Amino acid sequence: MQEQAAPQVGSGAEGEEPGPSFAKRVVDPLNSVTWFTMDALWMCKLAWPAYTFAALTVVTGLWLLVFGWRRKRGVLFADLGLNCWIAMNTVWLVADLSGRQTPFEVTVPLAVVGAAFIAVAACCGQDVGPLRIHGR
Repeated sequence: MQEQAAPQVGSGAEGEEPGPSFAKRVVDPLNSVTWFTMDALWMCKLAWPAYTFAALTVVTGLWLLVFGWRRKRGVLFADLGLNCWIAMNTVWLVADLSGRQTPFEVTVPLAVVGAAFIAVAACCGQDVGPLRIHGR
């Protein structure tokens, strides 16, 4: 008698949770690394490297939206909130490194909308684990 192979994670078998997406496995950690590096370079007042990593953080944040938009609604709202905070952080970084005042008329609404998206994501998912705010 031949032994049946065990189903692979995310094989689509009935009742089985899908495997982690490309966004979860690759883009999410990459986004975290670029964001952390952006903030570290900002603290060191290394403007052009910080700008470069700010751009990479924005791009990887948008990738999270593109790769994850068909997943659960809570994940979409979490990614939208994350992108609001990335935008807020980037505006603040650019203003600070260029010697300008932080434009609170831009950063505060981004922070509030981002927090609202995160709250909606928590309500939709009832599980704050996938919110991708580890260490932030």
